[in-house]
Amino acid sequence: MIDSPVFALLEAVPRYLQLTRSQYWDPNCLDAYRRERLSKTFQAAMRIPFYAHRFGAMPSSADLASLPILKRPDIAELSRSVRSLYPPDTRFMNARSSGTIGHAVEVLFDRTHQSGRNAARARYLVENGWLPTHRTAWALGLRDEPPSPDSQLSHSRFIMRSQFLSHTEDFNVQISWLRKMNPHFIYTLPSNLDALLTILANEEPGLPSLRKVFTGGEVLDDSLRKRTRQVLGVEIVDNYGCTELFPAWQCPAGSYHTNAEHIMLELLDDDGRPVRAGELGRVVVTTLENYLAPLIRYDLNDYALAVDGRCSCGRTLPIIGKVVGRSINLFRLKNGELFLPWRLYDHLEGLTEVRQLQLVQRAIDHFIVRFVRDTPLAPEVEASLRKNIADSLGGGVTVTLERVSEIARTKRGKYMAALCEIAPQQVADGND
Repeated sequence: MIDSPVFALLEAVPRYLQLTRSQYWDPNCLDAYRRERLSKTFQAAMRIPFYAHRFGAMPSSADLASLPILKRPDIAELSRSVRSLYPPDTRFMNARSSGTIGHAVEVLFDRTHQSGRNAARARYLVENGWLPTHRTAWALGLRDEPPSPDSQLSHSRFIMRSQFLSHTEDFNVQISWLRKMNPHFIYTLPSNLDALLTILANEEPGLPSLRKVFTGGEVLDDSLRKRTRQVLGVEIVDNYGCTELFPAWQCPAGSYHTNAEHIMLELLDDDGRPVRAGELGRVVVTTLENYLAPLIRYDLNDYALAVDGRCSCGRTLPIIGKVVGRSINLFRLKNGELFLPWRLYDHLEGLTEVRQLQLVQRAIDHFIVRFVRDTPLAPEVEASLRKNIADSLGGGVTVTLERVSEIARTKRGKYMAALCEIAPQQVADGND
């Protein structure tokens, strides 16, 4: 079931060429294409015991809105059901989510899905001015981890002038790396960009060859766009991606276009009804290219703003407004340094039966780990977590674990994977 990364990338080339045309198709043509893909997806799903039991009979495209919502905890059962159809030693293309917004899950997919995702990412990059010949700094991924299937494109040998560094590296190391490289483009997480801008704002020179910054993986605030213009003199072009699929991307005109050839996307209220323009809705997606383990009406646990109309860029792909999903604040240490909270999640990967996690900085020397779990953690597990997290923060801090029934979103609908509750003045006072 596994093909080489080179094969998957080569297979993405004709798919990419198709996407450059289909983004301008007549809406009726695009709709017919999507219905055909959805029908094929249902046929693939009904061969899997999980969906055969769930649906009972073969759905039609008209039935999509009435099918049950697929939740993150359901993915494990779906994967087991798919594996039951093949010999035990069969190897599958797969990816594992971090689990920072709920259950960690393993997602299975086939080469059609992966080549479609590679092609859609290539469209996002190229349509915003990027080419493989440009110097590109990819500040993504964790130390010592191999490239994920979703990063095949960026790590391939076809991208000749790319360099890679983990976003968990020391920020000053990243700055030195960027200055030496002098890239045309940077691709990183918004939280990492936030820290880099804080340093670059007080240093000269900047990055004279930089043309744009690509971001993804977290909520992007408008304030960060403004700071990027002020400090680096360039625009941010964001995308909405996740482990399981690639929902949407920002075009040069600023709209977020859904990858309509890759997924069906619904925005629903709490009662499962489509929201109206101007309202926030839960993002529910159906894959159109994964015939091994399709995700049908999968709740991504994110929210996005529903909008009407088309983009001025001329693309006929549907558009959505601001995406409100996982967001993260930087932590502040006693010595005044910024700290990227993702580093702390390494210590939390081994926790089982935890449905949600949130890291909170309550004071300059007080950190909280909130978690949703039916039963308390064993005392020795709690003690180990407190020590490991405190050591990672440089010591001299208090770490508290809080078991809660639910981790609420903010008033604006954000889920904060890491939340800093201290004001800048408190940071200054903590340095006295």
